[in-house]
Amino acid sequence: MNTKAITLDDLLAEKKPEALLKEVSFENGLKLLEELVVRVESGSLALDKAVSSYERGVGLIEHLKNHLSGAEE
Repeated sequence: MNTKAITLDDLLAEKKPEALLKEVSFENGLKLLEELVVRVESGSLALDKAVSSYERGVGLIEHLKNHLSGAEE
């Protein structure tokens, strides 16, 4: 599987994050999730950005769970 490293800003700016996430490695995805949590917990985001970030985080968690399921098989 081809993977590429993306930044949190890439993920948040992407209109169709599902397609972008298909290219993200588990390690990069975990790093993105950690950065996302820090950003949301900081309280510095406007409500709409916080909600959007939360939604991206949910998608990222699903992507990471799929990686783990694939590794278990």
